[in-house]
Amino acid sequence: MKIVDMHLYVYDERFNTPIITPKIKLETRKALFVALVTDNNSYYYGECNAFETDWYANETIDDAQIQVKEWFESIKNIAFYTFDEMLCSLNHLTKYPATRSMIVMACYQMFFKLTDFNVAYGATISGLAEENILQLSQTQPQRVKVKWSDSILNDIKKIKQLPFKPDVVIDANESITNSEIAKLTTIGYDQLLYIEEPFKSLNMLNQFDAYELPPVAIDEKADTVGNILEILDNYAIDVVVLKPFRLGGIDKVMDIIKMLNDKNVKIVIGGMYEYGLSRYFTAMLAQFSNYPSDITPEGYYFENDMVDRAGILKRGSIYFEPPKVKSTRLTRIY
Repeated sequence: MKIVDMHLYVYDERFNTPIITPKIKLETRKALFVALVTDNNSYYYGECNAFETDWYANETIDDAQIQVKEWFESIKNIAFYTFDEMLCSLNHLTKYPATRSMIVMACYQMFFKLTDFNVAYGATISGLAEENILQLSQTQPQRVKVKWSDSILNDIKKIKQLPFKPDVVIDANESITNSEIAKLTTIGYDQLLYIEEPFKSLNMLNQFDAYELPPVAIDEKADTVGNILEILDNYAIDVVVLKPFRLGGIDKVMDIIKMLNDKNVKIVIGGMYEYGLSRYFTAMLAQFSNYPSDITPEGYYFENDMVDRAGILKRGSIYFEPPKVKSTRLTRIY
C-alpha cells in the first residue's frame, strides 16, 4: 500500500453550551483533519485534537499542519505492508503527539477492520445551570465529571440530588489553592470516584494522610510514559487519565494500558471536545478502561458533526459504529 496524496481540512462548530474551565472559555471548537489517499484511491481520515492556541498544550493546529506536511513528503509513494512499518515512519514526531495521533488514526484504518461496540457513558459538564441539569436528567450518564469552581460543594450536592445515582468526578485542572484545601477535605474520600489534578504541584499531596482526600487522578501530568512511571513511584495516585492525542495515538495508549494493568493502577480514557471521528477511537480505547471514560453521545457538545450517528445513547451506554466522514462538511485548506 502506498500513500499517494494528502488533503487537509478544518471543521469549526459552536458548542451547544460554552466550555468554561479555570484556564479558558471556549465558544467554538476548530479541529484539523487529514485525509490520506492510497494508490487504490481509498481515503482514510484522521482528526487532530490540538487547539488553535497553546492554552492546553504547546502543540497547536498550525504546528500539526507543518508536521503532517513534512511527514507526507517523506513517505509519499513508499510502499507499506504492515501497520508497524507505518508506525516506524512516525518516530520523529515524539514532540508532536497530536500530529502523530491524527496520522495513526488514519493509518490504523488501512490495516484493521473497525467494529461496532458499546461503552459506558461518562458526561463532563462545566457547571450546573438549568440546561445542564436537564441534559443530565434526560441522558443519565453513569458518571458525571464537574469542573472545580467556587460553587463545587453545591454542585456536588445537586448531582447527588439527581433522579439517578451517577458516580461523581471532579476535574480541578491543577487549580486548587491553599485557601481551598478545607473545601477539598470537606468533600472527603467516599463522595467521589476520584478527583483529577487537584494541585499544580504533586508535592501538595504529601500534606495529607491516607483517606483524607478523595482518590487522586493525574491527567495533564500524564503526558509521557516516563512521567507517568515517575509519578506512580513517588506519589499516591489512584487513577491515570490517558489521552491519545497527548500521548501520541492509539498504539501508544494500548502499550500504556498494558503497563498500568500490570501495576494495578486504574485507567480512564480522556477525550478533548472531539468530533465524531476522534470520539469513535477514544471510545474504542475506553473499552479497556476501569471507570466510565470521557465519552459523550452524539449531539452532546455540538448540534452538527462531520460524522452521522457518532455515538448513540442506549440505556446508559453509548453505541458506536465505524465512522463515515462526510467530507463535504469539511473545509479543505490543503
